[in-house]
Amino acid sequence: MDPGYPKLQQKEEEPMPRKDDFQSLVGALLYVAINTRPDIAISASILGRKVNNPCQADWTEAKRALRYLNSTAEMKLKLGGAGKLEAYVDADWAGDHQDRKSNSGFIFHVGGPISWAVRKQQCVTLLSTEAEYAALAEACRVLLWLRKLMKDIGEDTTEPIVIREDNQSCMAMLRTEGGNRRTKHIDTRYNFIRDLASNNVIKVQYCPAECMIADALTKPLSRVKLEICRKKMGLQSLQLEEE
Repeated sequence: MDPGYPKLQQKEEEPMPRKDDFQSLVGALLYVAINTRPDIAISASILGRKVNNPCQADWTEAKRALRYLNSTAEMKLKLGGAGKLEAYVDADWAGDHQDRKSNSGFIFHVGGPISWAVRKQQCVTLLSTEAEYAALAEACRVLLWLRKLMKDIGEDTTEPIVIREDNQSCMAMLRTEGGNRRTKHIDTRYNFIRDLASNNVIKVQYCPAECMIADALTKPLSRVKLEICRKKMGLQSLQLEEE
């Protein structure tokens, strides 16, 4: 997706005369994004918000995503391998230029990707730290379910699960007792993250922005950065593997 496309949504354009084709294409993109291609998850999510009233620019971006899939059809997810459950969590603050709500993105790995999601946050956050904290809360909800699933199949879940986060202020909030004037309005909803950390269920570690895989799940990226994140996610080319 064109990195500048989200900003174009602010402009008013004529709606498409027929939106059935757009809805059908976006539905197909969502199916692929959920099952095998996390690299198009944010594109499918943004386009999915326009299915009720798409315009020509939306149709152009949907076809762009389709062409990207066609040109990378030989890629597949590399699953399995040794490793412990870990997560990468990120947020794009005020990523929606219409209502200024943020995008949350997270991906879980156990030797390879096993779960990922892109979600538009339900509340408008006032700071990037709040957006990251909200994304961390969303990821922890999925983490608790994965932890129970792993326990059911006999996997060890006694050690804290590492969550990689690229916002130092967000991590500092986990260590702050009682909150402060700037964050008290989000304490009630997201305070359970601090409980998980204090009970050694999770261990939040800093991850530099250039190593943050989940960055590709929060906003459209340039080609070079997308290729880097795509490789770290576990998407590999069949042609390279054969060679």
